[in-house]
Amino acid sequence: MTVELRQLAYFVAVAEERSFTRGAQREHVVQSAASAAVARLEQEFQTALFDRSHRTLELTTAGRTLLTRARILLAEAQRARDDMGRLTGGLSGTVTLGMVLSTGSFDLIGALSAFQAEHPDVVVRLRHSTGPLAGHATALREGRFDLMLLPVPPHGPAVLGPDLIIDDVSRIRLGLACRADDPLAEAHGVTYADLTDRRFIDFPTGWGDRTIVDSLFGTAGVQRTVALEVVDTTTALTMVRRRLGLAFVAEETIASQPGLIQVDLADPPPLHGLGLAASRDHPPSEAGRALRRTLLAAR
Repeated sequence: MTVELRQLAYFVAVAEERSFTRGAQREHVVQSAASAAVARLEQEFQTALFDRSHRTLELTTAGRTLLTRARILLAEAQRARDDMGRLTGGLSGTVTLGMVLSTGSFDLIGALSAFQAEHPDVVVRLRHSTGPLAGHATALREGRFDLMLLPVPPHGPAVLGPDLIIDDVSRIRLGLACRADDPLAEAHGVTYADLTDRRFIDFPTGWGDRTIVDSLFGTAGVQRTVALEVVDTTTALTMVRRRLGLAFVAEETIASQPGLIQVDLADPPPLHGLGLAASRDHPPSEAGRALRRTLLAAR
């Protein structure tokens, strides 16, 4: 049996994008190349990897099994290339850094600038990771990311599991954003009960920030109306500007937005941590370890 790393890379891209077209675009090849690679894998393993009867591609049981193994193999191959590059010359390679919607006061751009100045031959792929906290941890375990900046709630390390190494890099506090001409902009000591007649823009149920805010309203015994759910902060704040509702986002984000004001809450959301996480089972390459050191030094 002959399976090439390139075939596995195309398969992983198609599986994660759930599309041959988008998967091929991600790998910078024509669609026929990605399709042919998957077909060869299916021929090698004598089983279907995708269920093509749906509007979007769905992995079969065999496909899900191969996806897990392929991610591990590709990650190890990349680490081997990185380490060999270090032995034969300067530090090089590729590091995939996951991040959530906001890094609060942590100067990620400054840290990346310092890293690139020191290691110009290392490519850093910055990728957003969305969804519940458990999903971020799974993505690390599966090798989709080498490192990840992720929210750390109280007892976060215990919740995420002992197989992840997590270092605090910053603190984040959510603030409530409203328009500058909203009556709430001039109010003081606003309670959650004062907001019962307002509409909110928020992230899907189960996401970190949404869970924090839902808990605050629940503790206050107040029902709120989430009229719109979004998956990014930019869209949420654009909707606030268009008078579609209020939104809880990181305080630093509100401060940088012209025309928006942070509501003075009587009981503001508590601070929560931003952590830099890595998997113990799939430790980063030399390039990844160098990036980790730079990010931790920027705390």
